[in-house]
Amino acid sequence: MHRLDNGQRIRDAMQVAGLSIERLAEKTKEVDPAGYGISQSAIGHMVSTGTSGRASFTRRSCDLAAKALGKPVEELFMNAPV
Repeated sequence: MHRLDNGQRIRDAMQVAGLSIERLAEKTKEVDPAGYGISQSAIGHMVSTGTSGRASFTRRSCDLAAKALGKPVEELFMNAPV
């Protein structure tokens, strides 16, 4: 899946929720049935606009980030073109 608006929607959702990258990583562990969550580094890739920013992520990572932010995954990410 690809992040929308170069990660701006994720950054906006984090700001509204009052979450830092560190706290969002913790919240993804809380919502992950396996308890692993997403690393701070991976979330940094999701929100970065610089060279460390990445465009695509696994469905699992997208689902966990969206759930931790209380948003539908479709508001933050889109399916990768086939």
